[in-house]
Amino acid sequence: MLELLARRAGRAEQAGAAIDGARLALAIEGGGMRGVVSAGMTAAIELLGLTACFDLVVGTSAGALNGAGLLAGVADACCNAYHSVFTTRRFINPYRLLIGRAAIDVAFALDHADETLDAARHERTAASAIPLHCVAVDVDQAAAARLSALHCVEELRAALLASSRMPWVGGAPVPFRGRRFLDGGLAESIPYRTAVALGATHVLVLQTRPHGTGVEPVALLADRVITRQLRALNPALPDLYQRRSVEYDDAVAELAAATDAPQAEGPFLYGLRLPAGSQVVGRFERCAGALEAAGRAAREHAERVLRGAAASGRTDASDPRGGAKMSANKRRDGPSDVRGAVKW
Repeated sequence: MLELLARRAGRAEQAGAAIDGARLALAIEGGGMRGVVSAGMTAAIELLGLTACFDLVVGTSAGALNGAGLLAGVADACCNAYHSVFTTRRFINPYRLLIGRAAIDVAFALDHADETLDAARHERTAASAIPLHCVAVDVDQAAAARLSALHCVEELRAALLASSRMPWVGGAPVPFRGRRFLDGGLAESIPYRTAVALGATHVLVLQTRPHGTGVEPVALLADRVITRQLRALNPALPDLYQRRSVEYDDAVAELAAATDAPQAEGPFLYGLRLPAGSQVVGRFERCAGALEAAGRAAREHAERVLRGAAASGRTDASDPRGGAKMSANKRRDGPSDVRGAVKW
C-alpha cells in the first residue's frame, strides 16, 4: 500500500484516474470525539499533499465528516475544530437528554462556518473528483449501508448526518432517499470492508483507537436506554448493537495481520494506528487540552509514517531508481513504526 502511495505521490495531479491499474481507497474510522485522531491523520495527508493520490474515500460517523473535510481541503481546520467549536455546549451537551433532546448536534457542526471552515467547503466535497462514501446503518434492514453518489450539498449533508446519528444521544434516525439511517459504527466502525467491496485493491485505514484498545463498555443505564430505543425501531437492531465489540475486535485483528504480513494477491490493507499506551480519547470528550493533544499526536504520527511515501514518490518522478528506495523505506518505516512512535 505504501509503495503504491509513493508511486502516485510523484504524479498526484493524475490521481483518481487509476492509471496504474490499482484502486486506492482511504477508509476512516470515527467514534464521536475520538474522531479527532483520524482528523489529525487526514490533516497529515493534506499537509503532505497526498489527498489526490486516492481514488475514493470511505468514512464511518465522524470518519465520514473527516473525509469530507479532507476532500474540501480543510482537514487541518476540521482537526482544530474538535478542540474549539466542538467542545462548546452548542455542539455537545448531555443535559439536553433530560428534556428529550439530542446531546450531540452534528447539524451544528456541518452548518458552522468561520475563517478556516468556510461555508463553501461542502460544495467542494460534493464536486470532488474523488467520491466520498458514507457508511450508515439501515434501520429497517438492521445492516450496514453505503451512501454514495453525493453530488449535491443537500444529499451530502443528509448522508453525513445519517452516518453519524448515534442512537439516543444523537436523536431520531435520519431520512435519506426514502429510508431511515443510524450511525454506521453500529455495524462497521472501520469501513475498510466497504472500501474493498467498492473495488479497492489497496486501502489505507485510519484507526482512532491505539494498539491494544478495544470498545469501551457503555454505562448500564445508557446501555438499557439505547437497547430499548433500538428495539422500538427494529427488533433486530439490539443484536447488531450487542455484537459491535466482537465485530470491532475481529476487524482490528484482520487489519493488524494484513498490515504486518500483506497477502500476495491483495487486497492490500495498511492500518495506521497510534502506539500502545497512547491516551484514549472518549467518545464524548470535551476537554480542549486533551483533544488538542490527541489531534497533534495523530497528525505527527501519520506524518512520520507517510512522509517517506511522499518523499519517495517525488524521487520516483525524477529518478527511476526511486522505487527501490521506497522498498527500503517500507521495511524501515512500515508496520513497526506504527507501534514505535513516541507516546503522548
